[in-house]
Amino acid sequence: MKKAVLWDLDNTLYDYDIAHNKSIAAIYNIVSKEYNVSKNIFQQLYELSRREIHIELEGTASSHNRILYFQRIFEHLRNQTNSFTPISAEFILSLYDNYWDVYFDNMILFPNAKEILEQLRIHKIKMAIVSDLTTSIQLRKLKRLGIASYFDEIITSEETGSDKPSSIMFLKALHKLNTLPQDALMIGDNAHTDIEGANAVNIETVLFIKPGNHSINDTEEGYRKAKYVINNLIEVSDIAK
Repeated sequence: MKKAVLWDLDNTLYDYDIAHNKSIAAIYNIVSKEYNVSKNIFQQLYELSRREIHIELEGTASSHNRILYFQRIFEHLRNQTNSFTPISAEFILSLYDNYWDVYFDNMILFPNAKEILEQLRIHKIKMAIVSDLTTSIQLRKLKRLGIASYFDEIITSEETGSDKPSSIMFLKALHKLNTLPQDALMIGDNAHTDIEGANAVNIETVLFIKPGNHSINDTEEGYRKAKYVINNLIEVSDIAK
């Protein structure tokens, strides 16, 4: 039996896409009251701003910070008016606060998520979250989902200074749990960040395929190929034995 299980959080234990899409819709409602932009143009601005921040801050937790995305959106909108106006702290903060308020209200655990965490805890298997983004936001997610008590540790890219698949994320988790790679299991939904990163330090990997999605594991090679592929989290019970 494995002594430790490492978990990705977003789109592995709960449905990130549902919460995010609801939040973006709420943000558009705020933006549309201040600026004459269509929903399509707003979505393009959001994606452009997100890509720019990711390029500028690649591999860091800050590259996922929504307040930087919204600040950049404001800058793009301001530039479109061809007139300089001071930065609007109130507008940017309202986007950030509303995004996360709506997000937390719409987080939904995947089927059997809590059940598998409970089973692993009963078997005294140590568990850690290994996730990109900032620690404060990820802790708030765990609290809102009601699953914080199942985890012994949380490791974020804010803490380590590098996003997954950086080995430091996984080695930090092993160190905190006082566990060897061969005694651990990593579960995540992303072949590049979760699977490649864990495979690189000899942790057995499980690729979780979100219900309704198709497996890409058959097309992956090398470090990006997971040892196991599941579409129901309860299957982790047999794998961890």
